[in-house]
Amino acid sequence: MYNKIAPIILNSGKSSGLSDVFVAQPDSLKETLAGKIFIVAEISGKKTEGRKILNFLISDLDDNYYNDEKILLKDKIEGLKIENIFEAAISKTNKNLNEFLVAEKIKLNTAATNLTIGVIYENKLYFSSFGKNRALLIYRHGEQYEVINVEANAADSSSEVELSSKDGAAFKPPSLFSSVISGEIPVGSYFIFASEAMPEYISSKDLVNIISKLPPIVAAEQIKNILAKINSFIPFLGVIIKNTVGSDNQEVHDEIEENLTAHSSISSLNYTEQKTERMLAPAGLINFSKVYKDIRSFIKKVKPKPALSLKKVYRGEEDRKMVSPLLDLGKIKSLNLARSDSFSFKKKPNWLASGSKKILSSFPNLFSFRFWPSLVANLRNWLGSLNKKNRLLFVALAVVIFIFVASLGITSWSRKQQAAKNNYNNLVTTIEEKQISIDSLLLYGNEEAAKTALVDAQTLLGYLPRVKKDQIAVYSDLENKLNLQADKIQKVVRLDSAEKVNDLSGLQITNIVWADGKIYASGGKMLFGLTPQSASSTRFEVSGALNLSNPQFDRKSSIYYWDANKIVQFNLKTRQSSLANIASEFSADDLTSFKIFGSSLYILAKNKNQIYRFSLGKSGYSAKTDWLKSPVDLSAASDLFIDGSIYVLKSDGQVLKFYLNKPADYSATAPSPVMTSASKIIVGAKYVYIFEASSKRLVVLAIKDGHLMNQYQINSLNQPKDFAIDEDNKFAYFLDGEALYRITLNQ
Repeated sequence: MYNKIAPIILNSGKSSGLSDVFVAQPDSLKETLAGKIFIVAEISGKKTEGRKILNFLISDLDDNYYNDEKILLKDKIEGLKIENIFEAAISKTNKNLNEFLVAEKIKLNTAATNLTIGVIYENKLYFSSFGKNRALLIYRHGEQYEVINVEANAADSSSEVELSSKDGAAFKPPSLFSSVISGEIPVGSYFIFASEAMPEYISSKDLVNIISKLPPIVAAEQIKNILAKINSFIPFLGVIIKNTVGSDNQEVHDEIEENLTAHSSISSLNYTEQKTERMLAPAGLINFSKVYKDIRSFIKKVKPKPALSLKKVYRGEEDRKMVSPLLDLGKIKSLNLARSDSFSFKKKPNWLASGSKKILSSFPNLFSFRFWPSLVANLRNWLGSLNKKNRLLFVALAVVIFIFVASLGITSWSRKQQAAKNNYNNLVTTIEEKQISIDSLLLYGNEEAAKTALVDAQTLLGYLPRVKKDQIAVYSDLENKLNLQADKIQKVVRLDSAEKVNDLSGLQITNIVWADGKIYASGGKMLFGLTPQSASSTRFEVSGALNLSNPQFDRKSSIYYWDANKIVQFNLKTRQSSLANIASEFSADDLTSFKIFGSSLYILAKNKNQIYRFSLGKSGYSAKTDWLKSPVDLSAASDLFIDGSIYVLKSDGQVLKFYLNKPADYSATAPSPVMTSASKIIVGAKYVYIFEASSKRLVVLAIKDGHLMNQYQINSLNQPKDFAIDEDNKFAYFLDGEALYRITLNQ
């Protein structure tokens, strides 16, 4: 257990607004991975609105932080830290809160609102404040405890926000949480987040005595007892956090006792660095850093000590009082910055840096023309001056140095390889766990959660290296399984072959329609009646026609075609055709698609964002009117169908439904993968059929609510031109080149 935390809430019900403290109680796994979230909130206005805001903050922050997938990967992806995840969660919550206030029509009085949101993870603390809440650190300095206002002493790394002038651009209100403070809580120290009023009614001395001598939960009750005696209705809020890391570790305790400076007492950085260095040092190698420090220590011991002198630090009018140097508490960081400065971490330049500067200054000499010949000559002369024994010793030294350098390189390379291997194995394991999760979710019918897990798994798959053969094989296996799972989620039925039912060679067919138990195919001015799986066909020549296109069966006795700004009607009973003109005020350039319903002609004009209606008269279709009575964006529309309601197909596969001249409430599932050139829609008695020739894909939706039934991927088609549906016998027909194919529909 890294820390203990206790809330303080007093007189919260007596304030005009909402005053409350929230401390998350996650399960043990979440707490181990991500720590505990806490909120100290004073929200002005109505209590009900304040409660709404606080509940929103709790739920949204919980979702954005604890449910962030990166928490599980923080130990597997280099450079990913809790600090980065918390900053991202705060940023999302900030944005979502603004949207929530607008949606709920809540006007927040920011001048009287004080909010602090933070997370305590192990011995590290990350928080962001808005308003006048206090963040106080109680740490041991010598034999006494001192109190520091963290926000006042932390260095601000965010740039100032420039507000626009009266004549400038519109002013944007600042975000509630615009910066994050991060760092370690010193061993055996305490952190207090409190409302502005609490430090004013209880002295720092009493605060230190209570908190340093009592457990946090008991200290919280003692503080509440003292404040309860005050004849005031002011709400007092706070959170007490005690760092318990290393409190029972004698090695850490001894290290702290050796150095009582503020930096050492807060972070024990030197001890951590030394311990890490010892752990990572290759076995059998000389620790030059330790040797250097031992020499310096010896020199300090034999060097005469100067007379002790005290230096006073004066500040303003307090020039008669000695002020202890303030602790460096790290950085206040903008959410756009991703830095991990601790409250006390600032490294000083060392002897290595100064030596490096000297080496770099002499670096240009290496490129001098005379440098290398001179170096070789000097080395040769020096070796010549040595006797045989010294030469052997020099060679042995050179071999030892070479082995030493080689061992360093091999050790470093091995570590990098092992780290890369571990990251790779962890990533593969995570993807496999995602795949198992997808199968489980599909088993219980939770398709939305399965889609989310699939996207996560595909994203992780993109990080897998594909350099070696075994890596390529693992990637292919994972990718193939994810593709199969994607097909299950997206209900894709892959068909490697379709049944050929008619050969249309030489007929120059361009479109087909299923009507009255047959396939009617047309090209130019010719019309053919085809019986599936029969070589015979009936041929009709439509008098006066030039190019029969866009066939439509009215489900009664006629097929209608568009032909050069005219409507051609072919009666299936009489086998006679007739032509009807369209009003001259309509331009063929406006045509996207058309349908006949009843005695009226409906034309989809996407460039006008309108559906026109024409009435049938003696001279043809005239009296054009705008059918849509409300503005609708139809710029991406590609086809329409009418069965009493009007269905409009968009090129991305989405279906819009209209009824009584306006959009209807119809939530049709958008195909996934997304279509880009969906071209034709047919609405049957039970299902809606959408075809995209370029991807050879037929999508089937339930007509009632638009949910996805199946997607048929017919890979065997080469150049599909058109399709038709025999819903009674559950067949789909496709015109591919000069042949007619069909598949069986399973829904």
